[in-house]
Amino acid sequence: MLNTLLLLLASIGPGLLWLWYFYRMDRFEPEPPKLVFKLFFAGILLVIPAGLLEQFWKPQLISSINDGAWQEFLVMAFFVVALIEEGLKTWFLWWIIGRSRELNEPVDGSIYGITLGLGFASLENLLWASMYGYGVALLRAVVTTLAHASFTGWAGYYISRYKLESPQRKAWVFGGFLLAWASHGLYDFLLFLQNTVASVIAFALVGFLMFRLYQEIQQQVEHSPFR
Repeated sequence: MLNTLLLLLASIGPGLLWLWYFYRMDRFEPEPPKLVFKLFFAGILLVIPAGLLEQFWKPQLISSINDGAWQEFLVMAFFVVALIEEGLKTWFLWWIIGRSRELNEPVDGSIYGITLGLGFASLENLLWASMYGYGVALLRAVVTTLAHASFTGWAGYYISRYKLESPQRKAWVFGGFLLAWASHGLYDFLLFLQNTVASVIAFALVGFLMFRLYQEIQQQVEHSPFR
């Protein structure tokens, strides 16, 4: 029982802490907590269909990584893992907030996207920690959690731009998905290479995406119509 509680704390706790941090950035018109937790829980649930779909290619992915067949796991990284996960997350994010009246200031899309990504990462962290222990949970608490937050956060950013700035430019939504998909695919491919330099580049990519998203959120808050 104690071990289960510790695993939950190590895996889901960081996601909730990051959620609290980013939620507080929206100072002038915070989002309804009910909707925020709905998106966080939805992110958790989306791990299930994503995992089931990825199972079809799991043996091929593991074999290609073990054999060092980078051309094969390059395709897997972009057209299986990233496509499935970011496709599901972006579609669900659009379905929930794309026409919501709560998306009424530019920062909202980023906050909602980050929330969904954090939920997704939290259950992934729990599954990995259950298999490989607390060391993996601690590493994923920072890197992988923020990776998913940044990927889906950028998708949400472009949903906001579409809805509030240019409703005639539906390409904004697709562009947000493409950025999330390409970033996720590159991140996974670099990790699949299983060498130190590639891993450092992957972590730097996440740091850059998160830093730029943080800057955009700050700017959007400063120009909030509710300020």
